[in-house]
Amino acid sequence: MKQHIKRTYWYFPILMIGLVTAFWFFKTLYFIEELDLSPHKKLILLSSGGFGLVIASMFFARRSLIGSLAAFSVYFIMSFLLYADVVYERYYDAILHIELAGQANQLGEIADSVVSLMYKSDLLYWADLPLLAISFYFIFKKNVADDNRIKQAAAAGGVGMAAILIAAFLPLQPAHTDQYKVSLTGIIPAHIYDIAQSYREKVLAEEYAKQQKKQLAILKQKFEDKFETPAESAIFGKYKGKNLIMVQAESLNTFPIGINIKGQDITPNIDQLIATSSYYPNTYLQIGRGNTSDAEFVANNSMYPIAAKGIYQTYPDNHFMSLPVALNNMGYTTSATHGNSPDFWNRQEAYRQQGYDQFYHINHPKIDRKEIIGMGISDESIFNQMADLYKEMEKPFYNFIVTLSVHRPFELPIEKQSLDLPPEFKDTPTGNYLQSVHYFDQAIGSFIEELKKDNLWDNTIFVMYGDHYGLVPKNEPEIKKLLGITFDEKERFRVPLIIHHPGQVKGQVNTITTSQMDIYPTISTLLGIQGPLIQFGESLDLKKEGFAGFAYETTRFTYFTDDYDYTASHDGQFESGTCVDNRTGKKADFEACRGVYNKLRNDVQDSKFLLENNMVRKVFEME
Repeated sequence: MKQHIKRTYWYFPILMIGLVTAFWFFKTLYFIEELDLSPHKKLILLSSGGFGLVIASMFFARRSLIGSLAAFSVYFIMSFLLYADVVYERYYDAILHIELAGQANQLGEIADSVVSLMYKSDLLYWADLPLLAISFYFIFKKNVADDNRIKQAAAAGGVGMAAILIAAFLPLQPAHTDQYKVSLTGIIPAHIYDIAQSYREKVLAEEYAKQQKKQLAILKQKFEDKFETPAESAIFGKYKGKNLIMVQAESLNTFPIGINIKGQDITPNIDQLIATSSYYPNTYLQIGRGNTSDAEFVANNSMYPIAAKGIYQTYPDNHFMSLPVALNNMGYTTSATHGNSPDFWNRQEAYRQQGYDQFYHINHPKIDRKEIIGMGISDESIFNQMADLYKEMEKPFYNFIVTLSVHRPFELPIEKQSLDLPPEFKDTPTGNYLQSVHYFDQAIGSFIEELKKDNLWDNTIFVMYGDHYGLVPKNEPEIKKLLGITFDEKERFRVPLIIHHPGQVKGQVNTITTSQMDIYPTISTLLGIQGPLIQFGESLDLKKEGFAGFAYETTRFTYFTDDYDYTASHDGQFESGTCVDNRTGKKADFEACRGVYNKLRNDVQDSKFLLENNMVRKVFEME
């Protein structure tokens, strides 16, 4: 009888390291291809190999089912993180940061929006998991050489972590964008670097506080000088004492305005409003990680929203010199309206320091929540209710309204869809978006009619602007095919801004390049708000040079002006960017863009200093 000899598969650890490395390497390259960047394959292979060593060390350190499950679980968690980065990047142009972990409880509110950013082709991000599970099970069942297993596993894990840390801290720099970090070394080193950098910035902030007095003196002079121009202008205080209603329209881009599809106007009421108002079609978003809430902040504070998880989440207790704070000091009744839960994006807490006397939300005793569309109370309902509430408000008042119905995934109830779109638009993101925009247009039209009926229109400055883009880059080919519109980054960032002055009957189109940053300075000039104020934007009635600069959503320090556009590089070097002359459409000498670039960098850094150190009000309190 033959004796059974049990074979030892000494090469299986190497096979496992190779499998994990290969799967992770190609999955990372697939993500980088979606980012439209060139991967640094050697560094990505280094970090992928390090990850393979770490997973293999966990598997072989404890030859048991628990050890196998632990190793596979870590791989699964990292795969989930990578895919979360993929989906997040499609909307926010960034990867997830550790500070955002506290916002996971809000996913339920935007679940439909998240799902709309997932594509069938994304199955490729998960295709390796069943293959790896089968491989793990097969290797687990085999007899692997056991000599010095613990020491070898520890050595493999140590070398693996060293490889990952080298990839994280050797090539990466603070100036690199999130996408560039991923393209250089992969997501694991990118996240490790960001966590370390976040901690480092907190330590440096404490050290930086010692220099605050000098910095405050510089900023004090900067904003005092800036206030002289509006204060001395003829338009300063022209509408002093008038009511102010500001509507921030959810996901409203500029391109649907004025469109006619087979005899149907998409925005007839907005078109009519433009005909009797000041219209700024070249206005650009200024959102940060807080998206809609950051658009609110920028419009009401004229500061860059430098915060890892949005201003309302990061700095809810800061002391601001916002528009509602300034109007409170002038005797205005101030309120904000948002038809969602009060704790969504921490508005309940943040609005207190923003200066609002009252917050009308879905749980407010004076708000009827019967008609819900998507994330909250329908636009039609919230407008009707606010029109009624204005009758009892003490005058003058400021009411800030954030609409909700035009929100991803743009699934408007069938009874609210009043456009008869051609068959090619049916059940497409573009068609659904246009239906939602048309619904909003009807709601805003009825709202304006109510204001006129109640004799408020001619005593009110009425402002309406879009908060951010609705459709995403994935929809660009469809938009081009159906509407003939090139939905590139510049078009995607373009949102409408309309300001109707009391008694205005003739429209005026101002094509100057502007942004949400300029809304507060414009209003403070019209109402004669005494300063100086902390405002990085300019009054549109006095602004001579067009400008819109970006701290988020695209590569930081990218900007648009009337004459030149500058696209910053992912590596953070000014000379690596692109300067384009808008008059010729051709590349220009870098020096043509350097001055505005330097100003933008300084303003972003000044905003960061003021926010991180809660110094907004202290600028003018110093001796």
